[in-house]
Amino acid sequence: MKPAQLGTLNSDLAPIEEDLAARIEAIFDRCPQLFGFTVQDSSALPEELRAIALERELVVSDIGVYPYLNADQCEQIYNEIAVALLDFMFERPAAKDVLRGRTFVRTLH
Repeated sequence: MKPAQLGTLNSDLAPIEEDLAARIEAIFDRCPQLFGFTVQDSSALPEELRAIALERELVVSDIGVYPYLNADQCEQIYNEIAVALLDFMFERPAAKDVLRGRTFVRTLH
């Protein structure tokens, strides 16, 4: 009997990029006004704002919405993004490296 291949230990999980794509698509589906956002290293923030970083390392920035939304609606969209990305980082330890420095944009047809 052969030992199990390491690659099959989590065979039920999609490759990390496919998993990320599905999660980003779900964010855009839940937030029709959202057109894009960036995930960057928190070191780009001023010191006093670093506490808002996801997992103390990443921050969601440059959120683009259309049409114009009020502050409460924008906060709701930010929370949708943050929760989805935090879940992704919790489930996938390598997610921080995959997310850092990426911009996600809604696909227009």
